[in-house]
Amino acid sequence: MPDAGNDVDAAEPWDAPGPLEPRVLPEGAQNDLVAAALLMLCRYGALLEPPVASPWYGSVRDALCRARQTAGAMLRFGYGEGEDQVEPYQVGFVRQDLADALGEFAGVAHPQEESVALVLSLARAVYDFAAAPGEPALFDAACALAERLGGEPEGAARSRDLAELAAARAAGRTADTEAMRERDEAYARAFADRAVNALRACGHRFGAVLAGLPVPVSGDGLGLMREIAAAMGSRFGIADEEAAARLAHYFADWDLTDESEAGALDYIGHQKPGEWAGSIYLGLDFHQVQPGADLSGHAPRPLPE
Repeated sequence: MPDAGNDVDAAEPWDAPGPLEPRVLPEGAQNDLVAAALLMLCRYGALLEPPVASPWYGSVRDALCRARQTAGAMLRFGYGEGEDQVEPYQVGFVRQDLADALGEFAGVAHPQEESVALVLSLARAVYDFAAAPGEPALFDAACALAERLGGEPEGAARSRDLAELAAARAAGRTADTEAMRERDEAYARAFADRAVNALRACGHRFGAVLAGLPVPVSGDGLGLMREIAAAMGSRFGIADEEAAARLAHYFADWDLTDESEAGALDYIGHQKPGEWAGSIYLGLDFHQVQPGADLSGHAPRPLPE
């Protein structure tokens, strides 16, 4: 028996599952249903995935991206405690992110558009079911939300998924859920494009994905710049061209191709895109531009010539 007086053997409070962490891993037919639910999320979770300025850039977009990426990792590597698998505590973190995003979405900071609300709710329903795979009502709730988003084609896609998963299990082999997810990518992108166009038609501003900078930049560096440009456009309502010009001027003397440890990109990655956006736009320190900070008394830096 463990020695309660031994610091090594004694159970620590953080060893226990958190309030949002799954207690039970799915098995057999339950695992099929969890995989089908994850595939539903992959079909609709790309709504806010491109790093562009939008009313929901921030916690709402971050939660949706993390939910979809984690779903893809679970489909590819599995769900459990083995090497490369997505562990239960990671699912707990995603569920917490989604709970926080839903809370923010319901507040005054973000307009409540049905498509965004439905995708957020679907993501939460999927992870609620992954956390309690013995509750079929949770799967039914996720299906109902997915069908509100995708209509009749969604029902057909889910029936196909469940049939393939059941056939693989009956044959004693592992279903190729990664291939199933990849098959849905065109559907996912088409849905996201339709939804974004509908939001634009309602008057919501969506910027363009930053295509490049007039300074050398690696692929990872351009990804970071896209996130900062999107945060700047979303937070301060500026045009994409202005955000790109400010970025190019600010980082002109940085080596945005250096992906080494302690290099320029590593340093940039230590701050959130919204913090960089506020610091570059207003000339303030990072701690002064945290989310929720009152920036109304600060004028932007002059536009670079």
